[in-house]
Amino acid sequence: MKQNLTVEIPSQPTLVRTKKQTSKKLGFVVLLLPVLFLFLLFFFAPMIVLFITSFRTFNQSIGVENQWTIHNYAQFISDSSYLLILWRTLRIGFITTIICLILAYPFAYQLVKMPDKLKRLVILFVLSPLLISMVIRSYGWGILLGNNGFINHLLVNLGITRTPLTLMYTEFSVILGMVHVVFPYMVLSIMGSLERIDDSLIRASKILGAGSMRAFFGVTLPLSLPGIFAGSVMVFSLTVSSFVTPSILGGAKVKVMSYLTYEQFTNTLNWPYGAAIGFILVFISVITLVVYSRILSFSKKGVTIQ
Repeated sequence: MKQNLTVEIPSQPTLVRTKKQTSKKLGFVVLLLPVLFLFLLFFFAPMIVLFITSFRTFNQSIGVENQWTIHNYAQFISDSSYLLILWRTLRIGFITTIICLILAYPFAYQLVKMPDKLKRLVILFVLSPLLISMVIRSYGWGILLGNNGFINHLLVNLGITRTPLTLMYTEFSVILGMVHVVFPYMVLSIMGSLERIDDSLIRASKILGAGSMRAFFGVTLPLSLPGIFAGSVMVFSLTVSSFVTPSILGGAKVKVMSYLTYEQFTNTLNWPYGAAIGFILVFISVITLVVYSRILSFSKKGVTIQ
């Protein structure tokens, strides 16, 4: 019994369309090559060099020696003063993230409901601090928080305190400055998540008998968790790795990991130890991203409204 074998030959339009798609993909790859080259040259290569340096030995008379060791990491872990600085850095990052979340969520929630023209104006106002150098903003807070600054001058004149309060070079000043720096990132992350929520879901929950509060906690809040997590990771990572604001508002009295790295590279010239401290910060950021990805994958499984 003979069987007929049918072979389908692609039509000419299909072949042309396939060639166009291939050329588009090739063009996209070609456009990415300069960016990839710059990334490898100015980011990846220096990180590899620093990583290798963190396992080198240091001699005060010679400098960096060509010998392998894990002493730099062991020294950090075994020194209680350095662990205290690590804990302070994480604490400042955590507190800054919580404050930004508490302030940014209701702000972004109201921002989404605004008319388009007013929304664009408010977004411009939120983003305007990013147009100013972080150094200038930090020094501005230094002027406000100093012993002879505006805040202390106002408190003394109002009779709230007789002597100026010590606001500068404290964790309070560092956290306040960092909240001002990273607040826009939290607002934009949450706002983007809230804008993607379909209004029909909220209307459906209210039709089924849910009140405004129950609809918020049962629909809006769970669906906005990706934006909350993304903003929290961004704010936390930027805070724990920040150098300018903690250096200006905290100084040597409120040392953080970035300031400690700066000291090792510039004052003691112990580059291997400074590189090890820097990679401990990188490790913390990677762990934060891993935890974020796990939480995000869990939140995407769905939300059950009871």
